[in-house]
Amino acid sequence: MNKYFPIKTETACQLKWTWSTIHLYTGETNSCHRVNETKIDPEHFERFHNTEKKLNDRQLMLNGQWPQGGCEYCANIERAGGKSDRQFQIEIPNLVPPELDINPTAVEVTPRIVEVYLDNVCNMSCIYCEDKFSSRIQQENLRHSDFKYNTLEIKNTSIKTSEFDVLSLKFWQWMEDNYSTLRRLHVLGGEPFFQSQFETCLLFLEQHSNPELEFNVVSNLKVSRAKLEQFLERIKSLLKQRRIKRVDLTCSIDCWGSEQEYIRYGIDMKEWQSNFEYLVAQRWITLNINQTITALGMKSMIDLVRFVNQQRQHREIGHYFMSCNNRPHLYPGIFGAGFFDQELDLVLSEMPDQTWQQKHARSLMAGLKTEFNTHQRNSEQIDNLLHFLNEIDLRRGLDWKKTFPWLIKEFEHVV
Repeated sequence: MNKYFPIKTETACQLKWTWSTIHLYTGETNSCHRVNETKIDPEHFERFHNTEKKLNDRQLMLNGQWPQGGCEYCANIERAGGKSDRQFQIEIPNLVPPELDINPTAVEVTPRIVEVYLDNVCNMSCIYCEDKFSSRIQQENLRHSDFKYNTLEIKNTSIKTSEFDVLSLKFWQWMEDNYSTLRRLHVLGGEPFFQSQFETCLLFLEQHSNPELEFNVVSNLKVSRAKLEQFLERIKSLLKQRRIKRVDLTCSIDCWGSEQEYIRYGIDMKEWQSNFEYLVAQRWITLNINQTITALGMKSMIDLVRFVNQQRQHREIGHYFMSCNNRPHLYPGIFGAGFFDQELDLVLSEMPDQTWQQKHARSLMAGLKTEFNTHQRNSEQIDNLLHFLNEIDLRRGLDWKKTFPWLIKEFEHVV
Protein backbone atom coordinates (compact mmCIF):
# COMPACT_ATOMS: atom_id res chain seq x y z
CA MET A 1 0.00 0.00 0.00
CA ASN A 2 1.16 3.52 -0.76
CA LYS A 3 2.05 5.61 2.27
CA TYR A 4 1.32 9.32 2.05
CA PHE A 5 2.64 12.27 4.02
CA PRO A 6 0.53 12.34 7.20
CA ILE A 7 0.75 16.01 8.21
CA LYS A 8 -2.29 17.87 6.91
CA THR A 9 -1.89 21.49 8.02
CA GLU A 10 -2.42 24.13 5.33
CA THR A 11 1.30 24.87 5.04
CA ALA A 12 2.96 21.47 5.66
CA CYS A 13 5.37 20.46 2.89
CA GLN A 14 6.69 16.94 2.49
CA LEU A 15 9.99 18.33 1.17
CA LYS A 16 10.67 20.01 4.51
CA TRP A 17 10.57 16.63 6.24
CA THR A 18 11.97 14.29 3.62
CA TRP A 19 14.36 16.24 1.34
CA SER A 20 17.82 17.67 1.99
CA THR A 21 20.05 19.39 -0.52
CA ILE A 22 23.78 19.44 0.28
CA HIS A 23 26.13 21.95 -1.37
CA LEU A 24 29.59 20.53 -0.79
CA TYR A 25 31.30 23.47 -2.52
CA THR A 26 29.97 26.05 -0.05
CA GLY A 27 29.24 23.74 2.88
CA GLU A 28 25.54 24.61 2.97
CA THR A 29 22.20 22.81 3.06
CA ASN A 30 18.54 23.54 2.40
CA SER A 31 15.31 21.61 2.00
CA CYS A 32 14.10 22.95 -1.36
CA HIS A 33 15.59 24.82 -4.34
CA ARG A 34 13.61 27.88 -3.34
CA VAL A 35 14.71 27.98 0.30
CA ASN A 36 17.75 29.86 1.55
CA GLU A 37 20.77 27.76 2.50
CA THR A 38 22.23 27.42 5.98
CA LYS A 39 25.72 26.34 6.94
CA ILE A 40 26.56 22.73 7.74
CA ASP A 41 28.56 22.22 10.92
CA PRO A 42 31.53 20.02 9.84
CA GLU A 43 31.85 18.72 13.39
CA HIS A 44 28.25 17.49 13.29
CA PHE A 45 27.73 16.76 9.62
CA GLU A 46 25.10 14.14 10.47
CA ARG A 47 22.81 17.01 11.56
CA PHE A 48 22.53 18.44 8.04
CA HIS A 49 18.89 17.33 7.79
CA ASN A 50 18.03 18.59 11.28
CA THR A 51 19.61 22.02 11.47
CA GLU A 52 18.03 24.57 13.77
CA LYS A 53 16.50 26.34 10.75
CA LYS A 54 14.91 23.15 9.39
CA LEU A 55 13.56 22.12 12.79
CA ASN A 56 12.04 25.58 13.31
CA ASP A 57 10.51 25.57 9.82
CA ARG A 58 8.89 22.17 10.43
CA GLN A 59 7.43 23.39 13.70
CA LEU A 60 5.98 26.46 11.98
CA MET A 61 4.37 24.24 9.36
CA LEU A 62 2.91 22.04 12.09
CA ASN A 63 1.33 25.22 13.44
CA GLY A 64 -0.08 26.12 10.02
CA GLN A 65 2.38 28.98 9.47
CA TRP A 66 4.61 29.72 6.49
CA PRO A 67 8.38 29.80 7.19
CA GLN A 68 10.39 32.70 5.78
CA GLY A 69 13.36 32.49 3.44
CA GLY A 70 11.93 30.90 0.30
CA CYS A 71 8.62 29.27 1.18
CA GLU A 72 6.97 32.48 -0.06
CA TYR A 73 7.28 30.98 -3.57
CA CYS A 74 4.55 28.41 -2.89
CA ALA A 75 2.63 30.66 -0.52
CA ASN A 76 2.20 33.31 -3.22
CA ILE A 77 1.03 30.77 -5.80
CA GLU A 78 -1.53 29.29 -3.41
CA ARG A 79 -2.82 32.71 -2.33
CA ALA A 80 -3.30 33.55 -6.00
CA GLY A 81 -5.40 30.42 -6.43
CA GLY A 82 -2.84 28.35 -8.32
CA LYS A 83 -1.39 24.94 -7.56
CA SER A 84 2.04 25.02 -5.91
CA ASP A 85 4.95 22.62 -5.74
CA ARG A 86 4.11 22.04 -2.08
CA GLN A 87 0.67 20.75 -3.05
CA PHE A 88 2.21 18.61 -5.78
CA GLN A 89 4.79 17.09 -3.44
CA ILE A 90 2.35 15.98 -0.74
CA GLU A 91 0.63 13.77 -3.33
CA ILE A 92 3.78 11.71 -3.93
CA PRO A 93 3.68 8.49 -1.86
CA ASN A 94 6.34 6.44 -0.09
CA LEU A 95 8.73 9.23 0.83
CA VAL A 96 7.64 9.58 4.46
CA PRO A 97 10.51 9.60 7.02
CA PRO A 98 10.35 6.50 9.23
CA GLU A 99 10.02 8.59 12.41
CA LEU A 100 6.54 9.72 11.31
CA ASP A 101 5.32 6.12 11.58
CA ILE A 102 5.82 6.40 15.33
CA ASN A 103 5.11 10.08 15.86
CA PRO A 104 3.21 11.80 13.01
CA THR A 105 4.28 15.22 14.29
CA ALA A 106 8.00 14.49 14.69
CA VAL A 107 10.28 17.28 13.52
CA GLU A 108 13.63 15.51 13.90
CA VAL A 109 13.65 12.97 11.10
CA THR A 110 15.73 10.98 8.62
CA PRO A 111 15.79 12.14 4.98
CA ARG A 112 14.38 9.94 2.25
CA ILE A 113 15.71 12.18 -0.54
CA VAL A 114 19.24 13.53 -0.64
CA GLU A 115 20.31 15.89 -3.38
CA VAL A 116 24.02 16.64 -3.57
CA TYR A 117 25.85 19.32 -5.51
CA LEU A 118 29.26 17.68 -5.77
CA ASP A 119 31.20 20.74 -6.94
CA ASN A 120 30.76 23.88 -9.04
CA VAL A 121 32.70 22.57 -12.07
CA CYS A 122 30.55 23.38 -15.10
CA ASN A 123 31.01 23.92 -18.83
CA MET A 124 28.21 26.48 -19.26
CA SER A 125 27.26 29.97 -18.02
CA CYS A 126 23.48 30.24 -17.75
CA ILE A 127 22.43 33.85 -17.17
CA TYR A 128 20.25 33.01 -14.17
CA CYS A 129 22.98 30.94 -12.52
CA GLU A 130 25.78 31.98 -10.17
CA ASP A 131 29.38 31.20 -9.36
CA LYS A 132 28.71 28.58 -6.68
CA PHE A 133 27.03 26.42 -9.35
CA SER A 134 29.26 27.27 -12.31
CA SER A 135 33.03 27.51 -12.52
CA ARG A 136 32.59 29.17 -15.93
CA ILE A 137 30.61 32.02 -14.37
CA GLN A 138 33.16 32.22 -11.59
CA GLN A 139 36.01 32.60 -14.12
CA GLU A 140 34.07 35.12 -16.19
CA ASN A 141 33.40 37.27 -13.14
CA LEU A 142 37.09 37.18 -12.24
CA ARG A 143 37.99 38.45 -15.72
CA HIS A 144 35.66 41.42 -15.35
CA SER A 145 35.27 43.92 -12.57
CA ASP A 146 32.16 43.72 -10.41
CA PHE A 147 29.10 45.28 -12.03
CA LYS A 148 26.51 47.22 -10.05
CA TYR A 149 23.51 49.19 -11.19
CA ASN A 150 20.75 50.17 -8.75
CA THR A 151 19.81 46.92 -6.97
CA LEU A 152 21.47 44.76 -9.64
CA GLU A 153 24.88 43.22 -9.08
CA ILE A 154 27.04 40.82 -11.08
CA LYS A 155 29.91 39.42 -9.05
CA ASN A 156 31.16 36.29 -7.35
CA THR A 157 29.27 35.79 -4.11
CA SER A 158 30.52 32.39 -2.93
CA ILE A 159 33.81 31.06 -1.70
CA LYS A 160 34.75 27.40 -1.77
CA THR A 161 34.66 26.30 1.82
CA SER A 162 37.98 25.36 3.37
CA GLU A 163 36.12 22.32 4.71
CA PHE A 164 35.30 21.01 1.21
CA ASP A 165 37.48 17.90 1.48
CA VAL A 166 36.30 17.20 5.02
CA LEU A 167 32.64 17.65 4.08
CA SER A 168 33.04 15.43 1.01
CA LEU A 169 34.58 12.70 3.14
CA LYS A 170 31.89 13.03 5.79
CA PHE A 171 29.15 12.93 3.18
CA TRP A 172 30.31 9.56 1.88
CA GLN A 173 30.73 8.34 5.45
CA TRP A 174 27.13 9.36 6.13
CA MET A 175 26.10 7.50 3.00
CA GLU A 176 27.84 4.38 4.30
CA ASP A 177 25.69 4.49 7.42
CA ASN A 178 22.40 5.68 5.93
CA TYR A 179 22.31 4.63 2.29
CA SER A 180 19.72 1.92 2.85
CA THR A 181 17.18 4.46 4.19
CA LEU A 182 17.26 6.61 1.04
CA ARG A 183 14.60 6.39 -1.64
CA ARG A 184 16.06 8.97 -4.01
CA LEU A 185 19.59 10.26 -4.64
CA HIS A 186 19.94 13.30 -6.90
CA VAL A 187 23.36 14.33 -8.22
CA LEU A 188 23.88 17.82 -9.62
CA GLY A 189 26.74 20.18 -10.32
CA GLY A 190 27.83 22.26 -12.08
CA GLU A 191 27.81 19.49 -14.61
CA PRO A 192 28.22 16.03 -13.03
CA PHE A 193 29.63 14.40 -16.16
CA PHE A 194 32.64 16.75 -15.90
CA GLN A 195 33.30 16.40 -12.18
CA SER A 196 35.84 14.10 -10.57
CA GLN A 197 33.48 13.63 -7.62
CA PHE A 198 30.98 11.94 -9.93
CA GLU A 199 33.45 9.09 -10.32
CA THR A 200 33.46 8.76 -6.52
CA CYS A 201 29.67 8.60 -6.64
CA LEU A 202 29.60 5.85 -9.27
CA LEU A 203 32.19 3.82 -7.38
CA PHE A 204 30.07 4.07 -4.25
CA LEU A 205 26.97 2.85 -6.09
CA GLU A 206 28.92 0.02 -7.69
CA GLN A 207 30.10 -1.15 -4.27
CA HIS A 208 26.77 -0.84 -2.43
CA SER A 209 23.23 -1.99 -2.92
CA ASN A 210 19.88 -0.33 -2.30
CA PRO A 211 17.15 -2.01 -4.38
CA GLU A 212 14.67 0.74 -3.36
CA LEU A 213 16.81 3.64 -4.60
CA GLU A 214 15.95 5.91 -7.52
CA PHE A 215 19.15 7.51 -8.83
CA ASN A 216 18.76 10.84 -10.64
CA VAL A 217 21.50 12.69 -12.55
CA VAL A 218 20.80 16.27 -13.66
CA SER A 219 22.79 17.20 -16.77
CA ASN A 220 22.98 20.03 -19.29
CA LEU A 221 23.83 17.42 -22.01
CA LYS A 222 26.80 19.44 -23.20
CA VAL A 223 28.86 16.26 -23.38
CA SER A 224 30.28 14.18 -26.19
CA ARG A 225 28.28 11.14 -27.22
CA ALA A 226 31.20 8.85 -26.43
CA LYS A 227 31.50 10.21 -22.89
CA LEU A 228 27.75 10.06 -22.36
CA GLU A 229 27.57 6.44 -23.51
CA GLN A 230 30.50 5.49 -21.27
CA PHE A 231 28.75 6.83 -18.17
CA LEU A 232 25.41 5.34 -19.14
CA GLU A 233 26.89 1.89 -19.58
CA ARG A 234 28.17 1.95 -16.01
CA ILE A 235 24.86 3.24 -14.69
CA LYS A 236 22.92 0.63 -16.65
CA SER A 237 25.01 -2.09 -15.00
CA LEU A 238 23.71 -0.89 -11.62
CA LEU A 239 20.20 -1.69 -12.80
CA LYS A 240 21.15 -5.05 -14.25
CA GLN A 241 22.76 -6.03 -10.96
CA ARG A 242 19.69 -4.72 -9.08
CA ARG A 243 21.85 -2.45 -6.98
CA ILE A 244 19.31 0.34 -7.57
CA LYS A 245 15.65 0.44 -8.49
CA ARG A 246 15.53 3.13 -11.16
CA VAL A 247 17.68 5.58 -13.13
CA ASP A 248 16.50 9.09 -13.95
CA LEU A 249 18.32 11.42 -16.31
CA THR A 250 16.98 14.94 -15.95
CA CYS A 251 18.04 17.17 -18.82
CA SER A 252 18.20 20.92 -18.28
CA ILE A 253 16.52 22.98 -21.02
CA ASP A 254 14.41 26.14 -20.77
CA CYS A 255 13.19 27.18 -24.22
CA TRP A 256 14.50 26.78 -27.77
CA GLY A 257 16.69 28.15 -30.53
CA SER A 258 18.73 31.34 -30.33
CA GLU A 259 16.92 32.43 -27.16
CA GLN A 260 18.11 29.29 -25.40
CA GLU A 261 21.67 29.72 -26.69
CA TYR A 262 21.70 33.22 -25.18
CA ILE A 263 20.13 32.18 -21.87
CA ARG A 264 22.09 28.93 -21.38
CA TYR A 265 25.34 30.37 -22.71
CA GLY A 266 27.61 27.63 -24.01
CA ILE A 267 24.86 25.24 -25.08
CA ASP A 268 24.98 23.74 -28.57
CA MET A 269 21.35 23.18 -29.52
CA LYS A 270 22.17 20.60 -32.20
CA GLU A 271 24.30 18.62 -29.73
CA TRP A 272 21.62 18.88 -27.03
CA GLN A 273 18.89 17.70 -29.37
CA SER A 274 21.01 14.84 -30.70
CA ASN A 275 21.90 13.65 -27.20
CA PHE A 276 18.32 13.93 -26.03
CA GLU A 277 16.99 11.95 -28.98
CA TYR A 278 19.59 9.29 -28.22
CA LEU A 279 18.33 9.17 -24.62
CA VAL A 280 14.74 8.82 -25.83
CA ALA A 281 15.78 5.47 -27.34
CA GLN A 282 17.22 4.26 -24.02
CA ARG A 283 13.97 2.93 -22.60
CA TRP A 284 15.61 1.77 -19.36
CA ILE A 285 16.12 5.42 -18.38
CA THR A 286 13.34 7.47 -16.78
CA LEU A 287 13.78 10.61 -18.85
CA ASN A 288 12.86 14.13 -17.71
CA ILE A 289 13.41 17.73 -18.65
CA ASN A 290 13.98 20.44 -16.05
CA GLN A 291 13.13 23.98 -17.08
CA THR A 292 13.84 27.37 -15.55
CA ILE A 293 11.22 29.84 -16.69
CA THR A 294 12.46 33.39 -17.29
CA ALA A 295 10.97 36.37 -19.08
CA LEU A 296 13.58 35.95 -21.82
CA GLY A 297 12.49 32.42 -22.68
CA MET A 298 8.73 32.96 -22.82
CA LYS A 299 8.52 33.50 -26.59
CA SER A 300 10.17 30.20 -27.57
CA MET A 301 8.90 28.05 -24.69
CA ILE A 302 6.20 26.69 -27.00
CA ASP A 303 8.91 25.32 -29.33
CA LEU A 304 10.35 23.32 -26.43
CA VAL A 305 6.92 21.94 -25.54
CA ARG A 306 6.34 20.93 -29.16
CA PHE A 307 9.72 19.22 -29.37
CA VAL A 308 9.05 17.26 -26.19
CA ASN A 309 5.60 16.32 -27.47
CA GLN A 310 7.20 14.91 -30.62
CA GLN A 311 9.54 12.80 -28.52
CA ARG A 312 6.60 11.63 -26.40
CA GLN A 313 5.39 9.71 -29.42
CA HIS A 314 8.17 7.24 -28.57
CA ARG A 315 8.04 7.23 -24.75
CA GLU A 316 6.92 9.18 -21.69
CA ILE A 317 9.02 12.20 -20.67
CA GLY A 318 8.68 13.97 -17.34
CA HIS A 319 8.41 17.76 -17.30
CA TYR A 320 9.53 19.74 -14.26
CA PHE A 321 10.05 23.48 -13.97
CA MET A 322 10.26 26.52 -11.75
CA SER A 323 10.17 30.25 -12.35
CA CYS A 324 13.32 32.28 -11.88
CA ASN A 325 12.79 34.06 -8.57
CA ASN A 326 16.42 34.42 -7.51
CA ARG A 327 17.05 37.00 -10.27
CA PRO A 328 14.23 39.57 -9.95
CA HIS A 329 15.09 41.22 -13.28
CA LEU A 330 14.51 37.88 -15.09
CA TYR A 331 11.19 37.09 -13.41
CA PRO A 332 8.30 37.08 -15.93
CA GLY A 333 5.98 39.01 -13.61
CA ILE A 334 8.00 42.24 -13.93
CA PHE A 335 6.15 43.07 -17.17
CA GLY A 336 2.80 43.09 -15.41
CA ALA A 337 -0.42 41.11 -15.40
CA GLY A 338 -1.42 39.64 -18.74
CA PHE A 339 1.82 40.45 -20.53
CA PHE A 340 2.68 36.81 -21.32
CA ASP A 341 -0.87 35.43 -21.36
CA GLN A 342 -0.77 34.68 -25.09
CA GLU A 343 2.46 32.69 -24.78
CA LEU A 344 1.32 30.83 -21.65
CA ASP A 345 -2.13 30.03 -23.05
CA LEU A 346 -0.49 28.52 -26.12
CA VAL A 347 1.88 26.48 -23.97
CA LEU A 348 -0.99 25.26 -21.78
CA SER A 349 -3.07 24.35 -24.83
CA GLU A 350 -0.31 22.02 -26.04
CA MET A 351 0.79 20.52 -22.73
CA PRO A 352 -0.63 16.97 -22.55
CA ASP A 353 -2.76 15.87 -19.61
CA GLN A 354 -3.03 12.10 -20.02
CA THR A 355 -0.73 10.77 -17.29
CA TRP A 356 -0.59 11.71 -13.61
CA GLN A 357 2.67 13.61 -14.09
CA GLN A 358 1.35 15.44 -17.17
CA LYS A 359 -1.78 16.56 -15.35
CA HIS A 360 0.28 17.92 -12.48
CA ALA A 361 2.79 19.64 -14.79
CA ARG A 362 -0.04 21.36 -16.59
CA SER A 363 -1.69 22.45 -13.34
CA LEU A 364 1.63 23.81 -12.06
CA MET A 365 2.12 25.81 -15.26
CA ALA A 366 -1.40 27.19 -14.88
CA GLY A 367 -0.52 28.08 -11.29
CA LEU A 368 2.53 30.02 -12.43
CA LYS A 369 0.43 31.94 -14.96
CA THR A 370 -2.00 32.85 -12.18
CA GLU A 371 0.85 34.00 -9.94
CA PHE A 372 2.56 36.04 -12.69
CA ASN A 373 -0.72 37.88 -13.20
CA THR A 374 -0.83 39.10 -9.61
CA HIS A 375 2.06 41.49 -10.33
CA GLN A 376 2.09 45.03 -11.60
CA ARG A 377 4.60 46.27 -14.12
CA ASN A 378 7.93 46.87 -12.35
CA SER A 379 9.82 49.63 -14.15
CA GLU A 380 12.82 49.36 -11.84
CA GLN A 381 13.40 45.70 -12.62
CA ILE A 382 12.81 46.25 -16.35
CA ASP A 383 15.45 48.97 -16.18
CA ASN A 384 17.74 46.52 -14.36
CA LEU A 385 17.12 43.93 -17.08
CA LEU A 386 18.25 46.36 -19.79
CA HIS A 387 21.51 47.13 -18.00
CA PHE A 388 22.00 43.46 -17.18
CA LEU A 389 21.70 42.47 -20.86
CA ASN A 390 24.01 45.27 -21.95
CA GLU A 391 26.64 44.05 -19.48
CA ILE A 392 26.21 40.40 -20.55
CA ASP A 393 26.63 41.45 -24.20
CA LEU A 394 29.81 43.32 -23.31
CA ARG A 395 31.25 40.31 -21.47
CA ARG A 396 30.27 37.68 -24.01
CA GLY A 397 30.25 39.47 -27.35
CA LEU A 398 26.50 39.00 -27.82
CA ASP A 399 23.66 41.24 -29.03
CA TRP A 400 20.39 40.93 -27.11
CA LYS A 401 18.56 43.09 -29.68
CA LYS A 402 18.96 40.40 -32.33
CA THR A 403 17.88 37.60 -30.00
CA PHE A 404 15.02 39.41 -28.20
CA PRO A 405 13.75 42.12 -30.59
CA TRP A 406 10.44 42.30 -28.71
CA LEU A 407 12.33 43.80 -25.78
CA ILE A 408 13.37 46.93 -27.69
CA LYS A 409 9.90 48.43 -27.34
CA GLU A 410 9.77 47.54 -23.64
CA PHE A 411 13.02 49.39 -23.06
CA GLU A 412 12.06 52.57 -24.92
CA HIS A 413 11.65 54.47 -21.66
CA VAL A 414 15.29 53.86 -20.76
CA VAL A 415 17.10 53.23 -24.07
